[in-house]
Amino acid sequence: MTTRSQTKIEGRNIEVTTAIKEYAESKIARIHKHFDSLIQNHEIRMTLSVVKNKKGSNQKAEITINLKGGHVIRCNSSEENVYAGIDVVVDKIEAQLRKYKTKIYSKIHAGKSVKEYGITGDLSDKAVPVEMLEQVQQYETPKIIKVKRFVMQAMEPEQAVEMLNDCGHPFYMFLNIYSNKIACVYEREDGGFGLIEPEHLQVQN
Repeated sequence: MTTRSQTKIEGRNIEVTTAIKEYAESKIARIHKHFDSLIQNHEIRMTLSVVKNKKGSNQKAEITINLKGGHVIRCNSSEENVYAGIDVVVDKIEAQLRKYKTKIYSKIHAGKSVKEYGITGDLSDKAVPVEMLEQVQQYETPKIIKVKRFVMQAMEPEQAVEMLNDCGHPFYMFLNIYSNKIACVYEREDGGFGLIEPEHLQVQN
């Protein structure tokens, strides 16, 4: 028996009215219709918020789907109108899920296991659909074309932000002297900076 994935819509510094919620649910219904075999038993979370920037304020919409095996599908949009934002982010997440589905079917086509994606239902038992065969055959596994190694400097997060501003990159990695963990700082769309740090290290076999 297939369990339908659930939808959760929430707002941050914005009121999610009944009209907005119903509109969002009607759009997300497309995801359930076309991709529930991939995302069954997993929650689709949409977050709506207002982002202030130098030009004013934009309506931000973000969709996150946490899948088995640590796979995360996430897309966001920033539009002047909340309804337009919902339209754009749903289009983006559908495109991402199509790529994800193509990647999985390409492994099935090559006779490889897809257990790492947490897929144990009917999808892994089916042959590649005829309508997807051409794009599956053309799918190319992403290749790493450059490897960069550098000495990880130990510093405070505030120092890392200063290095980020100086280097001109979208993020900066460093060794956090407070936690003794590898961390990353980045500039947020709504201003200020964010810090990413692993909660714990885990190697999957």
